[in-house]
Order: sequence, then C-alpha cells, then structure tokens
Amino acid sequence: MDPLSACLLLLTCLADFSASETEWGGAVWGSSYGPSSVQIVGVNVVTVGIPYGFQCIADCYPDCKYTWTRGNVTSQGPELSFQLLHVVPTQTLSCTVSNSETGDASTVQKTLQVTAGPSNIQISGPTYLTYGAESIFICSASCYPTCSFSWTVSWEGETLSKAQGSNISVTPYTGTVQEENLICAAMDTVSHLYISRSLSLPVASISDISIVGDSTVTMGKQYTFTCYAACYPSCSIVWKYMGKTYEGNQVQIPIYHQGDEKKFSCHLEITFNDYTKIEPLTCEATNTISHSISTFVRNLTVIDPISVHPSSTGLPTGERPFSLQCVGPQNPASITWLWNKLPMPASERVLFSSDNSTMTFNPLLHTDDGLYQCVVADGGPPIQSVGYQMQVNYGPYGVGISGGDILTVGVLYHFNCSVDCYPACLLTWTWGNVTSHGPHFSLQIEELIPPQLLTCIAVNPLIGVELAGEETIQVIAGPTNIQISGPGFLTAGVASNFSCSADCYSSCSYSWTLTEEGLMINTAQGNTISVTPSTSVNNVFETLTCTAQDTVSHLYISSSLSLPVASISDMSIVGNRTVTMGQQYTFSCYAACYPSCYIIWKYMGETFQGDNIEIPILDSAENKTFSKRLEITFNDYFKSEPLTCEAVNTLSNATVILTVDLTVVELFSVRPTTQAPPVAGEPFSLQCVGPQEPATITWLKNKHKMPARERVHLSPDNTTITFSYLFRADGGVYQCVVVEDGPPILSVGYLMQVNYGPDAVSILNPYGGPVGGLMYAQPGSTIELQCVTTCYPVCSISWFYGGLLLATNSSISFTPVAPPYTTPLTCVALNPATKQNFTAEITVGVSDGPKNMVIEGPASLEIGVTATLTCSADCSPSCSFQWTVYGKTMTGSVIDITVNRYISEESISCQAQNKFTGNTATTNETLSVSDPQWCGC
Repeated sequence: MDPLSACLLLLTCLADFSASETEWGGAVWGSSYGPSSVQIVGVNVVTVGIPYGFQCIADCYPDCKYTWTRGNVTSQGPELSFQLLHVVPTQTLSCTVSNSETGDASTVQKTLQVTAGPSNIQISGPTYLTYGAESIFICSASCYPTCSFSWTVSWEGETLSKAQGSNISVTPYTGTVQEENLICAAMDTVSHLYISRSLSLPVASISDISIVGDSTVTMGKQYTFTCYAACYPSCSIVWKYMGKTYEGNQVQIPIYHQGDEKKFSCHLEITFNDYTKIEPLTCEATNTISHSISTFVRNLTVIDPISVHPSSTGLPTGERPFSLQCVGPQNPASITWLWNKLPMPASERVLFSSDNSTMTFNPLLHTDDGLYQCVVADGGPPIQSVGYQMQVNYGPYGVGISGGDILTVGVLYHFNCSVDCYPACLLTWTWGNVTSHGPHFSLQIEELIPPQLLTCIAVNPLIGVELAGEETIQVIAGPTNIQISGPGFLTAGVASNFSCSADCYSSCSYSWTLTEEGLMINTAQGNTISVTPSTSVNNVFETLTCTAQDTVSHLYISSSLSLPVASISDMSIVGNRTVTMGQQYTFSCYAACYPSCYIIWKYMGETFQGDNIEIPILDSAENKTFSKRLEITFNDYFKSEPLTCEAVNTLSNATVILTVDLTVVELFSVRPTTQAPPVAGEPFSLQCVGPQEPATITWLKNKHKMPARERVHLSPDNTTITFSYLFRADGGVYQCVVVEDGPPILSVGYLMQVNYGPDAVSILNPYGGPVGGLMYAQPGSTIELQCVTTCYPVCSISWFYGGLLLATNSSISFTPVAPPYTTPLTCVALNPATKQNFTAEITVGVSDGPKNMVIEGPASLEIGVTATLTCSADCSPSCSFQWTVYGKTMTGSVIDITVNRYISEESISCQAQNKFTGNTATTNETLSVSDPQWCGC
C-alpha cells in the first residue's frame, strides 16, 4: 500500500467512527444539545501536489450543520478535501458547527504547515570510480522548506558504507571490485516524504602490464613484441620507440635501416650510429574510462655488423688527406657510399679503393662535414652501415674585430672578435701592454692618446694554427662639460644673448631650440643665440636648449635652461587728484608683473615705501597684479605737485613709472628750511609755513610743548626753530600752533627722522662672537662671517677680499683662495642718507705646509765641538719643530749639539708640525763625524 492510500483510509475510518458516536448520543439524551467537543480530524502538514481529506466532528442533537472556511473559500458538509498546486504560506482551516434546531454554533481552527517535494533529485559527480583514488559526489533535490540527504554504497547487494549530508567521498573497496552502486535518498525535513536515486559506477583499473619479445635485435631482421595489460573495462595501447608512436594491441616492429623497403604496416625506421646501441621500447596502456596511464619499458640492444671508421691516424683536419673505411663485410658483392643519405660520387679530390671499401679525401675541406655510411649488398637485401659523423677541424679563417675604430674619452666600448674555426679557437686580445682572453673585450680610455693597434689573435687548440686580426683605434674627446652662459631670465621685448660651450676633440658643432609650453618657437645654429620674448604677457617661461655634437664621433650632449620672462604692464594710480594741506589721503598703485614687483612712491623729492599688497587676480598668462597703498598728509605750498609710482620687476630690475599731478589746497604746515636730510651732529631748522602772518606761534614735539634751550633756538617771531646740532633723540613729529583772529590752528606735522651712523663696525662669527684680527681656515673650507653696525637708515654692507668686491650682504659664506696664504678681508658699512661709512678689517689666512723642509748647519761634526743646526719649513701659520738626535728629542727650530763619542756619522731628524692643522713633515740629515786630535795610530 502506498503512503497516500494509507492516509485516505485512516481519515475514512475516523469519520465513520465519529458519525456512529453522534447517532448513539442522540438516542440517549432525547433532547437537543450541542454543538460540543468540536474538532478537526486530519494531518498537520500538507505537501504540494498531494490530495488531502479532513473531517469536522462534534457532539450535537438532533443534527449539526458544518461550514468550512480556508482563506476565501467556503464549503458545506462535515468533510473537506483539497490539493495544493504550488507553495503557499501556512494555511488555516476553520470549521463552524451550528445546531439546526437551537441555532447554537461553535468554531474550531486547524493550522496546516505547507511543504513541497522532494522532487528533481540528481547525483552529480564522475561517471566511474578509479581504484585507489577518491571521487566526490553531490546530491541535490527540490524540497520545501529543506531536504536532508543520506547515502548508501553497496556492492553485489552488500552495503559497504553509509553517510549523511549532500556530499560523499567514495574510494573503491578493493582492487577486485568492478562496480559499486551509489544511492542518495532526499527527505523533506517537515513532511518526512522522501525520494531516492541510484548510480551504478564501474571501477576503472589497470595492472600487470608487460612486454613479451626479444631483448637483443640485429640490424635488418624483423621482431614481434606483444604488450599485455589487465584493464577494466578496457585499455588503449600505444608503443613508443626512437621518438615514434605506434597504435595497436600487438605490433610487429620492422627493425630496418632508413631507406629499406617497408614490409609491415606498423614498423620502425631507425638509424644507429654505433656497433651496439641500447634503445628503450615503451608500451603505454591508457584506461578508456579513467584515462589513467601505466607504462612498461624494455631496453633493446641493437647490433649492426657493418660500420664506417677512419683509416687515417689523427683527427680529420682541413687541407690534409683523410680516409674512411667500410668495416665488417666479408667479400661483399658491392659497396656504395652515402654522404648525408645521398650517394657520394668520386671527384678530383675524393678517391675510392678498387673494392670501394676505402674512400680518401685529398685534401679534406671543412665543407666535407657530415654523416658517412656504406651500403653493402651481399646476396640479400642491401644493408646500410652504422654511420660515421665526420667533423672537420679547420681554421682559423677571417679574423675580424667589430666595435668601432673611433673611441671617445671616458666612454666604455665593447669589441667582439669573430673567426671561422673548428673547434672553437682560443682568442687573445692585445692593447698596448694589456692582454685579455675570450671573444669580447671592453675598453675605456680616460685621456687622449695617439692612434694605437687593437689586436685579436685566434689559435686553433687542436691543430695549433693561429691568425691575427688588427684594428687601428683613434681616440677623441668629448663632448663634455656643456655650459650655457647668459642671464638667468628674459625680459619681454628685450634681446638677451646666450653662448654655449663644451669640450670636444677636435671640435663641436652647436644647435639651439627655444620652446614655450612644449611648443618650439625658434631654432638656431652656432654657439651663440639672441632671444627676444614677445611683449605679450602669455609667455611666462621659455626653455632654451643647447646641443653640442662632436664633429668626428657625432656624439652629442645637451643642456637646458628654464628662463622666466620678466614683465610689467597695466600700471594705474587710484586716488584723489585734489588734496588739502593737513588732510590724510590714500593712494593705490597697481601693476601687472611677472614674477613680482616692488613698488615705491615719490612725492616732493621724498621716497615712500608705502604698504605692498599682492592682489591674487590672475589673467590668462597667470600674471599677478601687485598694489601699493600710500597714506600721505600734504604739507607744502605748491598748488600742483606730481605724485609718482615706480614699479620695479624683482627679476629684471626693469622699472616702469606712472605720474599723476595733485592739486594741493594750502593750510599751515611745518617743513625743513633746506633740502638736506636731518643728520645727527649737524645743524637743522624747521619753519612754520602758512598763507598769512599769524599773531603767535607755539612749537610742539610729539604733541608736547617744546621750549627753547641751549642748542635749540627760536627766531624772534617763532616761525623758525633751529637745532645747533641734532641728537638721535630729536627724532619725532614737529607741529606749530598758530593763533590768528580765531581759535588756534594746529599745523600739518613734520616727522623728523634723524639719520645717524654707522657706529663702530664689527666682524663676528655666526654665533655672534669676535674673530680677532687674524683667523685661519683649512684649504677648501667655507668661512661664515657677519658684519654688524648701528645705522639709520639701514646701512649697506660691502665685503672686500684682497681689494676685490666679494659680497653685498651683512652675512657672507665663502671659501678663501690660496695662494696667497694671508689676505685682508674688509667690511664697509655705508649710510645711504649721510654717505658716511665705517670699516672693519681682519686678515684671513689659509693653512699650508709644512713643506720645503731644510736643515741648515755644518756639513760635518767634530768631536767635542758644539754645532748649531737650524730647521726651517714653509708653514701657514707657523710650525713647531721637534728634533731627534742620538735617540733623544729636542724642541725648537734651532739646536746646539756636541758629539762626545767617536762614531763615523750621526743621523739627525727634524719634524715640523703646523700649529693650526696639526699636519707634520719630517726631514733627515746624516753628518759625518771627525776627531782632529786623533792621529789614527
């Protein structure tokens, strides 16, 4: 009975039982009651595609009416049947029971879980098993909500193993098993319904492979070999011999010389090169299912009774006689010769003996290389001999040197020596006193030398013949040290000249390219070029490239300069054109500059630095507009006075000037009586100036009343104040207070800045310490110094080294030159306003020595007589001296020594040590010693 039939039978039995119980209950009570004990009888899980029946039962009298509800579907009667066609959410069944007499009703519900499947079961994996190897299989099926999987592996009805899960790994049980059965069962985890699928898997195997046949074979005879292999289900077999492959299960291999007639459909063409040769014969069996391969190899010893041998002593050598002999046949009917498988005819230099058993070359050429065989006919089919591979020893011929014959100083060159030679010749290079071996030779020359021979000598190592090849090498220099001289920038609309130089031998040619933003705008030839940038503001940078090419080697070198183009344009002054005395006004000067400008103002003979502003407004050429603001209070009578703005390019120092005329409305003001600036220690006067004569005048300094005193005098009408001589402290804002008919009028002020200095000038080290009057430096070292003074306005600083201008900065860093070894270094501070200057000077020495050491004194010594010796050396600064005389040391440049013992000579050593660097030098003298009192008795 299938599961569906069993389920329907159970439902029917339950329904019959409930009906019987209801009828019995009604007979007992005899009066209406119910419904009570209402319930739905049926399964709790339904599977898509399977029909199900449900029954609603209740205690009810006289009878009940049943109403079913499932979703939107309503039906009548105590039984309900339905079948789901697709997966839906959980279903709810409702049964409402009502008493037909009393109308009382009761409802009961049942929740059904919905499942689907299992269906569509599949096993994925290989279609066979391989003995000794693991195979993986995967089982899949359609289930809702999920499936569980179980496996069974069996052989001839006997279960070998079981497993759980969707995957299984199967290894054949034993080597004798030819087939295993694999079963996968998929069960729905909710409904517990299941489905299964099985696979019958053959077990692929291969074993016991062997070859049956002879192990020793003779040239010209036919042999049969058989390969056996135990396989399941079957194997394909191939043979391999001498690089060839033969198909089949049983094969007859015709062992013949190449060129013999083929007598079998499967054969082997083989060429042997020796009397006995061992060659492997391989049988390869491949399982037709698993494609696994098993091989068996048998080594065959091949015998050939005929061969070719040299009959001449020594190696085959070109330009000499040489003979070959056909060895092995006994009185053959005929002998013919082959060269590289082709018939070998006789010629003027190739001769055969009367029986053709010997072939002689006279002379042998290197083109005679090749395979030589003799073919012997002796009553049966022709037999081809073992071949003799002849390699002719020859050469050397045609020694050649490649790599160039013109060399440039400082460049590494590689040369190759080629020669026709066998075996390979030994090569020896000769370059002056230098010898090298091998086919390659590298050479780098560091200085100019006359033309010289480079030689390569080739020697055949077997026959001892040698041949030389030569190349005359010419040496040239350059190009090197390329330099472009000229300004570090360009000015729009102005020609700038540049020159190019390089070291070449014998000469260089020069070419120029000028590019702007990667585009070439000019080219020129020669070592000089003149460049005039366009006045357009679009060219911010231009690149100038010089290429120097050696006129002999044609090697070249290049150098480039990136040159900014300095420009000034679009100047303007913004501000009032009419101003009133004593009032403050603001003016702005604008200029489009590249790379930048500094701007100064000039008015009434005075210069104003003002307030510099860079305005980040860029045009297409990326030029920046610079601005300077000037705040000024007018204090002069002149009705019309020019106000000037000067823009100076920071790169080119080119200046553009713009002037506007200002109309000045007069009021009272204070101004100097002279054009000379106020200078400390000198007289100076100020005057209160206005349009009319005031009643009284009072003077103020920095808003405070200024009385007369010993060196400060007022004119009788107080219009002028005079300083007999100025102090620095006299600086400040001076004003006059004028009283006319009305209230006092405060004049426009005059800011007096007293110019002074320079005071004492000092030369200091970078840490602010003094350096003294004399300082020393190591040769090639750098000295850093600073020049310090007090000055208003700020003094300009100039350094002079050896009387020549060195720098114009307050701090310098330079390397002293030598000789001379002591040079004056001067710092000059100049006040630009007062034109006064002050100087500080030191001496800079460059250490040197000791060198040129000399010991001066008598040429010989006398016993008992004191001798004076002087040691001197060129030292900067001075050296100290140490003597070594008869094992003792003494110091000082001058020593007195007395010899008190008779010896034939005395050795004297003097060491000089530089007191600054510590460097030392030593000189030695050997003086003869005599005794005038000794008679020699």
